Amino acid sequence: MNTVEHIAQQLQARIRSSEWAAAGKLPGQRQLAESLGVSRASLREAITMLEGLGMLRSEAGRGVFIARPGEKGLGSAYGRWRFQGRYALRDVYLVRNQLEELAAGLAASVVTQAGLSRLHATIEQMEQAADAGDLVTMSEGDHAFHACLFEIAGSPMLLDLAESIGDVVDGSRQVAFADPARVREPIREHAEIIDALATGSPEAARRAMRAHICNVADRAGLSLTIPGA
Repeated sequence: MNTVEHIAQQLQARIRSSEWAAAGKLPGQRQLAESLGVSRASLREAITMLEGLGMLRSEAGRGVFIARPGEKGLGSAYGRWRFQGRYALRDVYLVRNQLEELAAGLAASVVTQAGLSRLHATIEQMEQAADAGDLVTMSEGDHAFHACLFEIAGSPMLLDLAESIGDVVDGSRQVAFADPARVREPIREHAEIIDALATGSPEAARRAMRAHICNVADRAGLSLTIPGA
């Protein structure tokens, strides 16, 4: 867990403990950073992450507030798409699909039992987080699953491409977790991808990944059509 994720975990715990009133305003960033013993830059990143997950909302000139349950965010179903005005969320999912379908197809040809076990471990992490209502750890587990898949695929160029757009991709994952009624869906979809990988069929793995990305987009409020699918 990196510094930003650690801060996000602390903020999430304080939100869930009702330390701050529902829909209430968080303390100022200077005060909050000092109380947590962290830099304001890291705190801002953690707040951005929790906005993506639909737990916080920022209002220009007013501050940061606890999001109300089911509150609509900017650019997605519930969470805030933080690259609004720079990248269309739909385009991000289309690019993700191209890269991740390719990774899944390559991985299916080379995956070992050890690789499948690593992927299963990320599902266990997400299941435990879902049981605890821990969206930050859910997001971390989701990231770990996809990162592991790119590593298994074994293409240094593909891995470098994925890492180069990592912040944008992580943002697109986070907004899809912001619907509390659907947070467990990715666990089932990841399991289906693993099952497809285990068959050794690149086409089956690509199909499972394509279905997953379309469902991720749907959870973010988008109907995604994959060209040529």
